[in-house]
Amino acid sequence: MRDYLIIAIVLASLPIGLFQPFYGLLAYAWISYMYPHELAWSFAQTFPVAKLSALSVMGGLLFAPAGNIAAVRQRENISMLLLWCTFTISSAFAFYPAQAWYKWQDASKLIVMSVLASMLLRDRQRIRLFLLVIAFSVGFYGFKGGLFGLVTGGTQMVMGPGDSIIGANNAIGLALNMCLPLLWYLAREEKGWCKRFLQATFFLTIPAIMFTYSRASTIAMGVLLLMIMLKSRWRIVLVVAALVGGVAAIPFIPQKWLDRQQSTLSYEEDGSAMSRIDNWKFCWLVATDNPITGAGFDFQTPAVFARYAPDFLVKYKGKVWDTHNIFLGILTCHGFPGLLAYVMMIVFCLASCSSLKRRVRHRPDLKWVRTYSEMIQLSFLGFIINGMFVNMEYYDLTYHWIAVVASLKVIVDRELSQPSSETEYPEELSLVVAAT
Repeated sequence: MRDYLIIAIVLASLPIGLFQPFYGLLAYAWISYMYPHELAWSFAQTFPVAKLSALSVMGGLLFAPAGNIAAVRQRENISMLLLWCTFTISSAFAFYPAQAWYKWQDASKLIVMSVLASMLLRDRQRIRLFLLVIAFSVGFYGFKGGLFGLVTGGTQMVMGPGDSIIGANNAIGLALNMCLPLLWYLAREEKGWCKRFLQATFFLTIPAIMFTYSRASTIAMGVLLLMIMLKSRWRIVLVVAALVGGVAAIPFIPQKWLDRQQSTLSYEEDGSAMSRIDNWKFCWLVATDNPITGAGFDFQTPAVFARYAPDFLVKYKGKVWDTHNIFLGILTCHGFPGLLAYVMMIVFCLASCSSLKRRVRHRPDLKWVRTYSEMIQLSFLGFIINGMFVNMEYYDLTYHWIAVVASLKVIVDRELSQPSSETEYPEELSLVVAAT
């Protein structure tokens, strides 16, 4: 029954995407972040729901009025398109072309939909709805995972949805960390039941991340919570409350969770940590041997490990590993040009957020831009810290932040070209205005 319901909802959203592409984009975001088909038990799990939803949005844009074309020309989108070019080149020269081109299709859908999103996010209300859909979709697993962790006393591991990109404990931990600032800042902007639900989800997401038992996710969450508290007006109260709450919670935390976190300090004795280090050495050998084109998508096979790191196969009994690092993942798959484009994309996005905050500081009517920009910066902070130990370089939210920032830049350019009655002037200028 659940399978039929999910498929019915997805199919019903397809005509909406054709006639109202923006609402089709919201449906696509819901599918891409919540993975409702992974909550089914039968045929819905393999039904191409995301691809159909993406095609409906693309089809709708063919007949819709021209979107926000200026957003496509922003440097963030240009660097993302350059990254897509490196995806294409690496697939052409991949170790395993058939596997690489198959993965290239998914990566291309991700890039194309992010560019289209920047065209459709034309105003504050559209960006707000887009962010709320993401917050509720990812937050669903934070809410559910937090309750699960508290009910079980943290004795069982919180996992993500099925075989999705966020199915593993490390992956869902990263996704929730990226969503944590989103929940906090949106709760500041919203009112009523929406505000209360976002706040509840934020606080439940904290134990959800903890009980993924992912050490990288716990470290990233700690940094994010500290930054959120320091940027708050109530920073002293929040820091004291966090310290008191943390100390009070220690007796209720399972010993195996504490042992797991303490193993971070003695990584040389931890098999999981040492396997990552050995694997990173292997990745570096692959990258330096293929510096321009990389090895292509999905190159990790016993044959490749036997070629570059035969001792690794012996040490870990024939097991092959993913890169477990977002930057090494891009480098080994797409070469140094791919890594350069990827880093440029992130740096441009973070720099633009700082620029946006500075440009709107005297415009109370654009205070929301400052809020969203700060939120995106913190989300990227969580992504980078957590991503140093997880291969999540193709996670949707990273690329959708690019779309949001590109759209914000166009909106701010448009708004600043028009005078605002709510504009705040520096004190010296205010005296001049008053005198005249």
